[in-house]
Amino acid sequence: NAVMFPHLSKFNLQQWIDADKEKWGRRRTVWQDSDFITVVHRGPNRGKQFHINEGDEIFYQLEGELSFHYINSSDKREVLVLKPGEMFLLPANVPHSPRREEGSWTLVIERKRRPDEVDRWVWFCEKCDSKLYEAAPRSGEGPNDKANSSVEETNKRLRTDLTLSTCKRCGETLKVED
Repeated sequence: NAVMFPHLSKFNLQQWIDADKEKWGRRRTVWQDSDFITVVHRGPNRGKQFHINEGDEIFYQLEGELSFHYINSSDKREVLVLKPGEMFLLPANVPHSPRREEGSWTLVIERKRRPDEVDRWVWFCEKCDSKLYEAAPRSGEGPNDKANSSVEETNKRLRTDLTLSTCKRCGETLKVED
């Protein structure tokens, strides 16, 4: 559901969100017709997949809390909790899984992908952080892009094929949700 605001035309982000909160899906695009893609994400989301983007991303928490799971340089999971008014810069290539509860709204700004860049999605064991599965579909930049449908298809596969969602190191099975 892309709403594009003209460049050099100001608008009130909070009023835009509040105008039809009941009709929102999980995300809406503010701008994508520049070097940057600017999107507002809404909770809840229950996905356990981690995204790996080859460019930096900026996260700004508007409402509610964001539990930002990421894999650090020692291959261990950390969780950064972002509260309203807080923001951070995510460096490129850090596996991350933003998890939002109902009432959580996050503004995310990232640069457009170059033609040679491919977003990746990785599923890690929730107990020991071992990599379970990786997918690398070409990223689109709309709500119905191939990347989103590929993540949904992979989640379905992980739900039905327990050999893919069961950790080979510790035996834990990942509970995969939509």
